[in-house]
Amino acid sequence: MGWMVDFLLGRPRSFARDSRVTLDGNPPPPCVQGLDHLPAEGPFILVMNHYERDGLPIHFCAMAVSLAVADRRSPSPEIRWVITSEWYGRHIGPLPIPVWFIRWVFRRVSLLYGLIIMPRAAGHTVGRAAAIRRLAQDVRAGESVALVPEALGKGTLIEAMPGSGLALLALSRGRLPILPVGLWEDDATLMVRFGKPFTLTLKAGATSREEQDRQARERVMVAIGRLLPERYWGFYAPAIGRELNDEPRPGAE
Repeated sequence: MGWMVDFLLGRPRSFARDSRVTLDGNPPPPCVQGLDHLPAEGPFILVMNHYERDGLPIHFCAMAVSLAVADRRSPSPEIRWVITSEWYGRHIGPLPIPVWFIRWVFRRVSLLYGLIIMPRAAGHTVGRAAAIRRLAQDVRAGESVALVPEALGKGTLIEAMPGSGLALLALSRGRLPILPVGLWEDDATLMVRFGKPFTLTLKAGATSREEQDRQARERVMVAIGRLLPERYWGFYAPAIGRELNDEPRPGAE
């Protein structure tokens, strides 16, 4: 009831605190791995795969990640999440949910938790630029931000949204660490695996914006994919395989 009142009035709430309440009421708890990779201080950019199925919505996965971060970084527990502006093809039973209603709900939820709405349609360049500027302001102010480059999906990796690579390049500027997180399920347990942070740089010769975007997207999604079981590699399976083959073998000179 308190959440609904705040939702209608647009009063701020803590996403980390509400995540704890939600996860405590939905056993079993997630299995979190690799928390030693979480930066102890300072802002970072968290990226994760879009894992979702019937009965396990994507916001539950985001809550599992947020709670893991909050428990590790109590002085600065909140993450600024980026959400898409709308969902298509959603239903309540046989009845379709109007897109205008989903947009309205997303706007209200963004007020509650300080979320940043990223327009989904590629043609909304002004809205996307405004969202990136706000993210840049947040990280300069010392806040950590999180986004899902695929924007949609069910768990097996799909191609990241065009433009997400350029957005991450603009935010990180080759300095701010990118923290990859992989999510999947093992039987009935949600697995959350944090990977080693890295800086986002490009190979020589990436002159066009399209190539820069493609390279950045691939670099990020490969880092996420390497945290997942092979059956989830999907679109990025060839790139993940190439990277693993290029790595020096243990003990090799």
